[in-house]
Amino acid sequence: MIEEILVSTFILGGLYALMAIGYSLIQGVSRIMNLAHGALYMLAGYFIYSLSFLGLGAAIVVSLILIVLTSFIVYKILIGPLREKEARAALVTLALALILQESVKLIWGPEVQSISYVVVGYVTILGVRVTSQKLLAAITAVFLVVVLMVFIRRTKQGKAIRAVAQNMEVARLVGINISKVMIMTMGISVLLAGFAAVLFAPVYLISPTEWTILFRSFPTIILGGLGSLKGSLAAAFIIAGIEKVIEFTIGGGYIVPTVTFAVMIIILFVRPAGLFGQSTN
Repeated sequence: MIEEILVSTFILGGLYALMAIGYSLIQGVSRIMNLAHGALYMLAGYFIYSLSFLGLGAAIVVSLILIVLTSFIVYKILIGPLREKEARAALVTLALALILQESVKLIWGPEVQSISYVVVGYVTILGVRVTSQKLLAAITAVFLVVVLMVFIRRTKQGKAIRAVAQNMEVARLVGINISKVMIMTMGISVLLAGFAAVLFAPVYLISPTEWTILFRSFPTIILGGLGSLKGSLAAAFIIAGIEKVIEFTIGGGYIVPTVTFAVMIIILFVRPAGLFGQSTN
């Protein structure tokens, strides 16, 4: 059982890491709760599903481009104009998520849909048989997070993102183009959600309500600390581990989110800044 818990934690943790870090990145820079982040993950999955006639590789590339372009439109029309009105922006992005959910129902129907695996077959890890897609998803998720951390720390653009996250006014005074940084951050954030769809949607399937993966990621976001990349990465595997221990010992169902959200509430009281505070590091 321990081996199964460890392997399952690694896989689920990869999904939570991509979703939480993508959300934390844009929230840490713009200070806006983009509650449509999960809807963009869902939409990317449906893009891949619809474009599969092009071949899986082409469908993935085109879908990632489309979802990033969609995020730019969302930023220009909704998030950008409301950047100084955080509460209103959060409500608007939540409304957008619900609109996208109902639009998906109208276009693709309410049924659960499946996406082709990027890789097929099985591997054995610690005596546990795992599909190659799950292993690829988890490993790639961690790789993408590491690449993002290096980008944030080592590149000029990454340092600009950190500067805006730490102090927007000072960043503006030293000549950083705030709007450009915001758009770039939005693109990176949604690209992570798009990769999450590529990697994990074939495993967990897609449906119009799948955008709520963002809410299931909230305990990870809170534990890791809003805006903290390494905190979100660590928290993703902690929360995934808690979920899998409960699932394998007590059972699934509503008990799993009940416990993880209880953990989130406790964290908010005990350590509101999470494991690593609010810095984008």
